[in-house]
Amino acid sequence: MDVKAEWKKRLILWVIGGIGFSGLGLIALFSLLLVVMLGMFASSSDSSMDRIPVPQQKTFDIPAALLPLYIRAENETVSWNRLAAIQRVSTNFGLEKPKQSGTIGVFGFPRSLWETYQIDGDQDGKIDLDNPVDVIYSLANLFKQRQNEAESTLALLFPDPADLSRVYVKEQEYALSLVIRHHWLWPLVGYYSLSSTYGFRTDPITGQPGAFHDGIDIPAPRGTPVLAARDGIVVQVERSTSGYGNLVRLQHTGGVESFYGHLTDIGVTMGQTVHQGEVIGWVGSTGKSTGPHLHFGMAQNGQSVDPQTFVFNQKGGVPDGDGASAIP
Repeated sequence: MDVKAEWKKRLILWVIGGIGFSGLGLIALFSLLLVVMLGMFASSSDSSMDRIPVPQQKTFDIPAALLPLYIRAENETVSWNRLAAIQRVSTNFGLEKPKQSGTIGVFGFPRSLWETYQIDGDQDGKIDLDNPVDVIYSLANLFKQRQNEAESTLALLFPDPADLSRVYVKEQEYALSLVIRHHWLWPLVGYYSLSSTYGFRTDPITGQPGAFHDGIDIPAPRGTPVLAARDGIVVQVERSTSGYGNLVRLQHTGGVESFYGHLTDIGVTMGQTVHQGEVIGWVGSTGKSTGPHLHFGMAQNGQSVDPQTFVFNQKGGVPDGDGASAIP
């Protein structure tokens, strides 16, 4: 699966040329146009985070390209966060040499276990020890086949008690950072506070009372990865300096759509199939916005619904800033 590793920075240069004027009427007209242009710039640019409270985010070190694989590979015996924790401690996701002897491949799979539990994870007709899809699915298969021996299997992978302890710590850390409720994924890792809820409100740009807000606003630093809430197909990619700004819309099963607005950049294309946890864009402040945040909206059968009550808040609300109330 081909996923962008890093986001591209884009710079928009606004050039306003000098204009010569004669007469008070032209001067007044110019002043009015200038005020309008400045107002448009303030509402449509990738602006500052003033007045937008942004919580502190804990380090989330799972590579973006691997996260969807862990989520897809989990089964009734092993969770996605345990799979990730195992590879984090064993080889730092393939970036370091395995500490344990008798392992093979960049992810440090024990040779005897690999020979027994290896599977073709991406179903390309071959099993590749250095293919992360095959390795992650094989690791999940190991726990599935030994479903009554999950803890002893983990101890078999990490005979050193210190390493085993690190796996448990990372497993819990990942579980608290990434929120999945009712098979839906919260689209930002580590950012749960809302600056605006779903429903009627006073428009933050125009001051108009009773304006309808068809989503929730999640403030986060510019450039924070935005994740697909569920598997889906990209049905809308829009780049704009008004409204939602840069926008991605996904079509899911059951007539459900999710959309992601005010992105600083977009990482998917029309018609593309994306998987839950895949990076589809990055937080920005494009369009009608007062600061970097994600506008996250959902619809079912064409009818707008509140993401909090439809999915994430059915049993007591989104997590607080430190993830303490993550999904049970």
